[in-house]
Amino acid sequence: MNKFIRYMEAYSIRLPYILYIGTFFFIFISGIFFFIQAPDNFNFIILNYSNAIFFTFLQAIVATFFSSLLGFIFSLILYLSGKSQRLISAFLNFCFILPVIFVSFGVIFFYSSNGVLSRLFSLLSLDYELKIFSFIGIIYVTSYFNIAFNANFFFRKLVNLPENYIKLLKSNDIPFLTAVRLQIRKYLFQGYRSILILTIIFCASNFTILYLLSGSPHLVTIELSIYQSIIFNADLYSGITLGIIQLILMLVLASLIMFNQNYDQSLNFSKSCMRIFSKSSFISIGFYLILFYFLIPFLILIKGLFNFNLQLVLSPSFINSIFNSFMISFVSVSFAVSISLSTLFIYRSFLERNSRLHKLIFISITILLFIPSLSLSSIIFYLNFNLNFILSNFFIVSLINSFFITPIVFVFLSSKFIHNYFYEYKHCVLLNISPMIRIFKIDIPKIKNELILIISAIFVLSLGDLTSVTIFNDSSFRTIPLFISQLYNNYKYDDAFFILSLFIIFLFFVMYMPSRLLKINA
Repeated sequence: MNKFIRYMEAYSIRLPYILYIGTFFFIFISGIFFFIQAPDNFNFIILNYSNAIFFTFLQAIVATFFSSLLGFIFSLILYLSGKSQRLISAFLNFCFILPVIFVSFGVIFFYSSNGVLSRLFSLLSLDYELKIFSFIGIIYVTSYFNIAFNANFFFRKLVNLPENYIKLLKSNDIPFLTAVRLQIRKYLFQGYRSILILTIIFCASNFTILYLLSGSPHLVTIELSIYQSIIFNADLYSGITLGIIQLILMLVLASLIMFNQNYDQSLNFSKSCMRIFSKSSFISIGFYLILFYFLIPFLILIKGLFNFNLQLVLSPSFINSIFNSFMISFVSVSFAVSISLSTLFIYRSFLERNSRLHKLIFISITILLFIPSLSLSSIIFYLNFNLNFILSNFFIVSLINSFFITPIVFVFLSSKFIHNYFYEYKHCVLLNISPMIRIFKIDIPKIKNELILIISAIFVLSLGDLTSVTIFNDSSFRTIPLFISQLYNNYKYDDAFFILSLFIIFLFFVMYMPSRLLKINA
């Protein structure tokens, strides 16, 4: 009887992962089935959308180049600035997870023909010709997030230089740039291949940026083509086929790093800021230029808050969009956390038994990092279409959101959750501790702080998503990002900026308060 109870406890903990993997495989197999049963005009679609496929990877490669180069340069300047390491890293993290719609509209507000920079040029009687609704604008906004992503990787490497490296550089009085170019270059770029491939995938999957900034029919990516095929052309076959093509291309890229299981999260801030290199006025200027670069989108907050509109805040449309956004985030976060904890439990159990199946568990979760949201959305749209739209848009968007934030939770919690797993396993067996007691009385309290931080982060990510909502929306279902986008498209710029400002201020407190209350770094 006791064994049966323990078995049922273990099964109930595994159930969220079982449901996840069953749903995932059902969606995946349905996509393959559609691909096999589809008409014979596949080659026609490839030729018809060849420009979109080419442009997808052209802009991704260009954006990745700037993200990698500037991310590295920014990290050097930020490191040499001598500012708070925790503050810099938290700021870079926050810039990376900012809602795309906020950065896009912030850049439009600053760089557009009626924006801040244009007005400044006008006061100086100078011509202003930068067109933000262009290839330049797409690259700029795409790179914004990924520069922060790359800079944080290199910055954490720099502040965690091994002690023997530091002693060697100090004793030989080696200049910093020489050290970066020769002595510590290999260390800095160790593990960077994964970051680089992730950057390419992130840059290739930038639907919202293209949706807002593509000012030409030539500036169309695969994701934008999927959206246009399904929503405007009612061409379900083309949309699904393009989604599967993008999925295959991204998985080919992902295969280069998918089997590299690296849970090393030792890049913490255990050292005080190392001033082994002297600062200069160039570094100080560079630091403030970097700060200005990342803060440009935040200028829209000034514009938005000066256009306070109480009537809009009390309108049914706004209240409905707020409710939908919060409910989607709540459900998505609940799904993601339960799946992640369940997966970590199963992963650790295989480790404790020295089973190689833990690699399959790892891949089954992390693969979602490489699947474009719109590719998955197109396949789910096809399934819902065949089911006569039996699934509600709310449930579908929540499900898609949870799929994409689950690997973030899994990877973030994995190091501490699995830490000392073999030692703990022997004690749990010796003391006859049941699986349910272990996960709720030992595991969750151990990762409590990390869990609160990651929940706040994925809550923000879910609130700010615009990708799947653009396909799965109707007159009664829209979220805050979609509501803001519709206001802007209807030329209600002041109202759009006002709601956007309130939205970002709220997200900032969601991210800031947990880290302050816990007194740890986000």
